[in-house]
This record gives sequence, structure tokens and C-alpha cells, in this order.
Amino acid sequence: VMQVLQRDADNAGVSGSDDDNDKNNSVKLGIGDFVFYSVLVSKAAQYSFTAFSTCFFVVLSGLAATLVILALKGKALPALPISIFLGVICFLWTKEFVQPWVREVLQLNFYV
Repeated sequence: VMQVLQRDADNAGVSGSDDDNDKNNSVKLGIGDFVFYSVLVSKAAQYSFTAFSTCFFVVLSGLAATLVILALKGKALPALPISIFLGVICFLWTKEFVQPWVREVLQLNFYV
């Protein structure tokens, strides 16, 4: 903690242009992004663990894809569309196709 405070104090004496460059080069997500992500994942968790895990990993993958596109293009873009689109598609796919298959497989008797 002391090192961070010392670094902040050292940066305060430096010209403001370095601070502006640090602010422009950082990635920022608004609280609204996290609200929409959490609503989607919590709704999937209410349905089943399979839907929850699928949506969780797809939202994280969509966020990573957004960050990669941000790094390649170098300009700001919204964080929601890719993650939410993939999350909703995978939730519906899991709800309609994967979960019925999982229930069917769990009802089969396996003998080892």
C-alpha cells in the first residue's frame, strides 16, 4: 500500500500529460455492464447449473473478445453487445437442447 501511495505522490509532481495518457490507455467498464452481465448469469442460474455455467463462460469469453477487438482497433467500443448476444444465444440453446438431453442422460441406468 505504501508503494502505491508513494508512486501516486511521485506521479502528482509529474506533468499532467502522463496522467492523461494513462487514463486514455486504460480499459474501463461501467457499472451498467456488470449489472447486465450479472442479471443474465443469475437468470441462467435460476434455471439450471448447466445454463449458469454456459452463460458464465460465454460472457467471460465475449468480454475477452471485446478486449481483443479493442486492442486491435485501438478505439473505444461498447462492452455489452458481444457478451450479451452470445450469452442469450447460449442460454436459449442450453435451455432448449442441452438441458433436456442432460435430463434424459441422467435418467438412464448405467451399470459398471
